[in-house]
Amino acid sequence: MTIPEKELLKALKNHLTPQRVKRIEEVAAQRTRKICLVLEDIRQEHNAGALLRTADILGIQDVHLVSQQYEPKLAEAISKGSINWVSLHRYQARDEDNLQQCLQVLKGQNYQLIVADPEGKVALPDLQHNGEPLALLMGSEWEGVSEQAKEAADIRVRIPQYGFTQSFNVSVAAALILQQLNASLRRSGTDWQLAEDERIALELEWTMKRLGDSAWPLREKIEKDWKE
Repeated sequence: MTIPEKELLKALKNHLTPQRVKRIEEVAAQRTRKICLVLEDIRQEHNAGALLRTADILGIQDVHLVSQQYEPKLAEAISKGSINWVSLHRYQARDEDNLQQCLQVLKGQNYQLIVADPEGKVALPDLQHNGEPLALLMGSEWEGVSEQAKEAADIRVRIPQYGFTQSFNVSVAAALILQQLNASLRRSGTDWQLAEDERIALELEWTMKRLGDSAWPLREKIEKDWKE
């Protein structure tokens, strides 16, 4: 008989300090999958790291990394360890339409696709989250969002600009849009938090990471004792 994840998590938490347990529970309670972030051909590792950090800070659990031309590199110094706390989904197969693979996954999960586009019809202040799953796709630093992504988009959003500079840095643009979506979602009155089984699975994953090298020996002992 396999130990239920809820019981396993409870037993493992006994090996963490109360402060760490509390922090894990508080952060997990604020996580959402009603918004996810898609990064298409982000070339510079400091941008990729900053984007992951933004997702983590705003409680966005899932980040999809798509490689069409460039392989994403993550800057640990800028991501501040957020790579350990968000769920990364990679689409990096050679000679494959990786963006289409990602879009099919998102469609299967009922996500609507938003792309950042300077010519988008929806201005950022008018962008609202209605409670349905939304995926924000950000394009590469130089080329921007691909035509393939624009054609697949349900919403094209533009950030109003009033200066001489033509565009925001990709990590800044993503932070502005995600903050707008996140604030709108949390005001919407919809159920934006993780389902209980998702939250337990996430807390278990994070607890294992916090336990470090002792995690698997402890887990194996708990599972063995449960069976006996």
